Amino acid sequence: MDYFSDLTFENYGSCRKSNSVAHCRYFEGYYGLQFIRSGEIFVDCEGNPSWQSRGPLVFFTAPDKLFSYGTPNGTRHHLWCCFRGERVQRYLTGGLLPQNPGIRIPIIKVDEFTAVMENLLRMIRRKTPAAHAEAVLLLEKALVMVNNQPQAPQMGRFNRELIRELAEKIAEHPEKEWDFKCEAAAFKLSEVHFRRLFFQETGIAPRQYVLEHRIRHAAGLLQSTGMLIKEIAFECGFGGEFYFSRQFCRIMKQSPSEFRKNGNFTQYKGNRNVKTN
Repeated sequence: MDYFSDLTFENYGSCRKSNSVAHCRYFEGYYGLQFIRSGEIFVDCEGNPSWQSRGPLVFFTAPDKLFSYGTPNGTRHHLWCCFRGERVQRYLTGGLLPQNPGIRIPIIKVDEFTAVMENLLRMIRRKTPAAHAEAVLLLEKALVMVNNQPQAPQMGRFNRELIRELAEKIAEHPEKEWDFKCEAAAFKLSEVHFRRLFFQETGIAPRQYVLEHRIRHAAGLLQSTGMLIKEIAFECGFGGEFYFSRQFCRIMKQSPSEFRKNGNFTQYKGNRNVKTN
């Protein structure tokens, strides 16, 4: 089985309720296939805009890139497989591995992809030459599946316009109490379908969209006014200074008072806006 010896598995595993965090970490010499089957994930890859989303999705880690990622709320179902070797160069030149790691790749055929990942991990754990060969083939199957994801169903033009208009209203008045169950009913959509369409159009869940625009509004007030932090918290719809400060620090990576002192609005990384194409 020497044919498969040009690839080795560095790290692998699965966790149904993971809350682990990678903070400013280098993956020295190896690549990683990170499958978030469910739950939230925040990813910051050196050289790329950071993002936050919910599974099912895949992102890749790579050598010589600084990564931070974790689950901001709750836990995630996370399956991963890290690998290195001469064969990886063929994956890169052949397009199986992205040249630009850290990007979000939604997974449409969730059950099928999950089965491949679980079989891959099972084969790696057996640690026999035959199982290793099977694991390499399963890894390549997983990479092919990632690169050939079917397109998600597109929403109609009417629904796109409704979602776009709502997103613009939220951006203008994030401090309001937004009831998305009522918004979905007004669109004559189920709440689940409404959330799916909102995510498809904006790239982010409705509640997170509201939160990020509240933080954006708060950041502007911190810089442009002398309002107390607790006053800004209520002005932006947070209801209390403690919750506001915790959410501000989580997204901005510094406290409101530090942000006001530093005066650097460009440190805000939330880039989820209504799509224009």
